[in-house]
Amino acid sequence: MTPFENAERLISVFGRWPSFHDAEIVRIALERGGPDGPSLAAQIHVFAMTPEVDARGYYGSKNHTLTTLRFCRIRLRELTDFNHQNVIFDLEVSEIDPPSNEGRRFHVEVGTSYGCAFGLDCVRMIVDDVQPYDSPP
Repeated sequence: MTPFENAERLISVFGRWPSFHDAEIVRIALERGGPDGPSLAAQIHVFAMTPEVDARGYYGSKNHTLTTLRFCRIRLRELTDFNHQNVIFDLEVSEIDPPSNEGRRFHVEVGTSYGCAFGLDCVRMIVDDVQPYDSPP
C-alpha cells in the first residue's frame, strides 16, 4: 500500500500503484506559502508498458496519464538537471522520524535515467490529479 493520499486515482487507471520507471517529469512547481507550504507539485507523464512489440521492435504502452503529485511542507534537499526530457528511473518513499525532522514523515527520492532528479522530506504526499494524456511525438 502506498502512503500517497488519493492513491486510488492512479490505482483505478493501472490496477495497482505504478512503478514510475520511464515516466517523465513534464513540469515542477514550487510554492512557499499556503497551508501546505512550502510544497512541490510535479506533473508526470505516467504509463504502463505492454508485452506487445511493434514493427520497429519497440514495446507498446497504454494508460497514458498526466499525473500531478504534490508534496507538502517540504524540505527540498536536491533538485537537479531539469531539461527537455526528464525520465524517471524510480520513485522511492521511506518513512522518517517526525520529531527529528520538524514533523516531516517521509523522505522521497526521484532517481533519474536522464534529466531531472529530486530529493525531499515532507509531511504529506497527495495524488492531486490524474488526466488522460496524449504524449507528444
